[in-house]
Amino acid sequence: MMTSFVNLPSMSQSLIGVLEVIIFLTTAAIIVTEVKHKHWKGLIYLIPIGISLYFASQCVFYIRSDIPIYGSTKAIVDTYGELPWPAIIGVLLIIAVLEIRVYRHNRKWIREHITATSIKEAIDNLPVGICVYEPNGLIVLKNYRMERICRAYTGKALLNATTFLDAIAAGSRQTEKGAIISLDNGEVFTFTDRTLKDEDSNLRMLSLVDITEQYKNTETLEEKRQLVAKYNEELVLYGKQIVDSITAREILEAKVKIHDELGVNLLASKRYILSGGSEQERSTIENALRRNLLYLKQEKESVAADEYEVILDTARKLDIKLDITGTLTDLEPQRHIIVTGIHECLTNTIRHAMGDELSIKLEENETKLMAQFINNGRAPEEEIHERGGLLLLRNLVEKQGGSMVIDSMPKFVLRLTLDK
Repeated sequence: MMTSFVNLPSMSQSLIGVLEVIIFLTTAAIIVTEVKHKHWKGLIYLIPIGISLYFASQCVFYIRSDIPIYGSTKAIVDTYGELPWPAIIGVLLIIAVLEIRVYRHNRKWIREHITATSIKEAIDNLPVGICVYEPNGLIVLKNYRMERICRAYTGKALLNATTFLDAIAAGSRQTEKGAIISLDNGEVFTFTDRTLKDEDSNLRMLSLVDITEQYKNTETLEEKRQLVAKYNEELVLYGKQIVDSITAREILEAKVKIHDELGVNLLASKRYILSGGSEQERSTIENALRRNLLYLKQEKESVAADEYEVILDTARKLDIKLDITGTLTDLEPQRHIIVTGIHECLTNTIRHAMGDELSIKLEENETKLMAQFINNGRAPEEEIHERGGLLLLRNLVEKQGGSMVIDSMPKFVLRLTLDK
């Protein structure tokens, strides 16, 4: 004959009681999940099982304790105590297997069906804060992220959408990305408030989007832009100082050269007077002497308004004609680069080409600035090798992202193309 439960050792009774409690709690958890997802079919089996397990665990409790019991309760406890222990274990195992099947079926059903709970869980997992509310502020739906943002921003729970929206509007600031709010932990959000497109409802939706990373990147880029602008201004100033220095040096060299030419021209004049010559030789000597004397008569030069004025003043003093077509841009450093090109071509016209006229053609479109320089002097005897001023000019052009082209034959032509 099988041993009844009441005749089992105390330890065995306790183990069976613990097993019943575990299975009862598992049953309760599955029942809660079924109710949460409104899946009523499994409740037909689970509720009776849960009730039975509850009374079975109570019977074990009374058997193991010394609490006196009477009446129907004593009859139920005595009946349970006389049950064979293998039968109790067998029933518990059957219940456990049944609950496992119900649990697996429940999980499968949840994965394959959309319920109000699954929708809420999905909304809670969104990275965007969402709050749907009525015009009077009564909240219909909110997700976990919106609740967390509200608590961090106001220190209170999100109970009324209108109140929260007023707090957002009062503490927001306008940027290029629209109105934004910042939390104490450094997070930054942009927000929108709109009416849902539903003819049968006048609900509104407030959404908050995290733009912390983009905002930090924008601030970093702005700091770098200001730093680059500062460096650019310093480079432009430094470039102007270089032009002034080179201009002063070139003027000094031109003075020395003119003094040398003056001596040659005086000797040619003496030879012409003593030996005679053609009318063309006489005209050439007059023009050369006129240019020498015109420069020597100039008083100490005044300070020009800017580097462009320096170039114009220098060309005027050297009796070099500047034929300029178009308008010089005011954009920096493009203006400085083009003026540097004028200075370099003016120097080459005097020193190497022996010319007296420099043609400058300035053009522009929506994205580019173009400059072309041609002198009326002698063509180069060989291909030009960039050094000194030309090499400095190329460095300035390429640092700005532009291009520089030099044609040596059949005549010297310099072309610059710069981005605006």
